[in-house]
This record gives sequence, C-alpha cells and structure tokens, in this order.
Amino acid sequence: MRERVASSFTVRVATLLLISVLGGVAGCNNDGRELRPPRPDQNASVSVPSTSTTVLDTPGFDTSPIDTSPVDTSPFDSAAPVEADASVLTGPFADGAAIDARFTCDGDNVSPELNWTPAPVGTIEIAISMVDLDAPSFVHWTLAGLDPLATSLGEAVVPEFAIVGLNGSGNPGYTGPCPPSGEHRYEISVHFLAQQTELADGSPGTQLLAAIEGATFASAQLTGTYSRSGA
Repeated sequence: MRERVASSFTVRVATLLLISVLGGVAGCNNDGRELRPPRPDQNASVSVPSTSTTVLDTPGFDTSPIDTSPVDTSPFDSAAPVEADASVLTGPFADGAAIDARFTCDGDNVSPELNWTPAPVGTIEIAISMVDLDAPSFVHWTLAGLDPLATSLGEAVVPEFAIVGLNGSGNPGYTGPCPPSGEHRYEISVHFLAQQTELADGSPGTQLLAAIEGATFASAQLTGTYSRSGA
C-alpha cells in the first residue's frame, strides 16, 4: 500500500515539474503578439503583430534634415565709386601740348571736344571752364548745369538747359586762345559740383566761374599752350 502511495506521489511531482518547465519555455518564447478570438468558421488562432515603424535607408537618397534657414536675397554690392582724385580729362591735344589753331581766334574759334571719367559719387551737376593762366582775369569759357551722368562734350556743342556764361569778350559761350603776343597757357577744367549752380544763363563769366569753384568738390584739368607773334 505504501509503495502505491509513493508511486502516486512521485507521478504527481513529476507532472508538476513538467508543467513548470513547459510554462517557462512558453514564457521565453513570448514575442509580445496578442491572440484575437477566432471566427466561428476558424479553428486555428490568428496572431496580430504589434505596431512598429521601420525606417528604410535607401541608397542614393539624402535622408538628412532639410535646411529651412532664410536665403540671403540682398542685392550684390554696387561697383566701387570713382575716387575724386582719380578723375581724368582729355581733349584733342595732349596735356601740356600746343592747342590746334582751329580752336583759337586764328581758326574756327570753336570749343574742343572733351571727355572725362565718370563723375564721383555725390556729384549734383558738372561744369566746364577755360581760363588763361597768364591773364587770369580773362575768362574764355564757363558752362554749368551739365548732367552729372555725362562723360563727354562734343565739339562746339552747348547742351540743352546748360547755363552759359559770358566770356571775356562779353559774348556768351566759348572764345578761344588769342594772346596779344608770345605764348600763353590755357587751362580747361571739368568741375564736379556738390550743389546746383544758382546763377542764371548769361551771367558774367567771372561770377559764374566763382560760383562753379565754390561748389566744386572734385575736378580734372587739361592744359595747352598757344602763341602768336602779335596783332
């Protein structure tokens, strides 16, 4: 009788141990999926995988964050301004050379063609003058009110709306070199003015020249010579 009880007890212990082992194995294999109830026509259980997100690293595609910082759309820097002391004036004769007779009282007595570098920043208007360095009181040419964007003046040309001063002979506009005797030096200047000329057209050349020089902040010169044996 004792042997039977012992055998029965042994079987029960073995059964309990087997159930514990199987339960542990089942717990280790739990992948987190839950079983949903089977349909009436379904005998096997259906497993539903847990929700997860997978990021694919696809070759050839840049997956880095997009740069949304503002783009600089400011305009490019403007060209460097012309320096006031870099202005250059040129004409039909070289600086310091003899002036062609056609621009004098012995020729056609017309104003020469002039060319100059662009006006410096701050120029309101441009003016032209011509004086006899050996007889400063005689003004040969005063012309003001020229466009600040102008870079040339044609031969014998008087721009529209220009202010034309009287020359030393009392006539408006240009009168060329006409020394009584010997050689004289003549200086033609292009003036860059920081303000408008207030004098009226037909003002005396000395007054207009004074107003021009008073408003000049930069200029360029061209000097020529002319000589005569006498009247």
